Amino acid sequence: MGGQGWTSGSWRRWAVIGALVVLPACLCTFCAVSGLGATLLGAVGLAGLIAQEVQPAQEAAEQFLSALQDEQWEAAYDRCAPSFRQQLGSPEELARRYGGDRRPVGWSFSRWNVEVQNGVRQVNLGGTLTTVSEEKFALSMELRARAVGSGEIWEVSAFTIE
Repeated sequence: MGGQGWTSGSWRRWAVIGALVVLPACLCTFCAVSGLGATLLGAVGLAGLIAQEVQPAQEAAEQFLSALQDEQWEAAYDRCAPSFRQQLGSPEELARRYGGDRRPVGWSFSRWNVEVQNGVRQVNLGGTLTTVSEEKFALSMELRARAVGSGEIWEVSAFTIE
């Protein structure tokens, strides 16, 4: 019975060639996919940590801006860090700077930065602010965490609109 079909020698040759080509391709694909997955999971995890760190500071910034919007100058002043209060001098100065046509009616944050300086956690927020006169300004806020009892509070340590 003559010879068409696979012989033991040709089958082995094709099996070796297949193993040398297919196995590395499968391994490379697996490494690429699992590495991409690990990278994506790491990025999502890092974003979650940053969001968790920024959220309390952003809430404090929202409360400060809401107090300005509602012309609650004392409440806004109370949300300021002692160093910023010293710069301002009084709630009346806060009203002079950010009241009237410069009073905020809307804002959004588009960038943030979390850092630790001299053991103090600090968040810098940036975005846009719309005033009662419908002007749009660049917004920049710096907030710092201060230990109070067993917890902490976030205070506005700098606030500018340009």
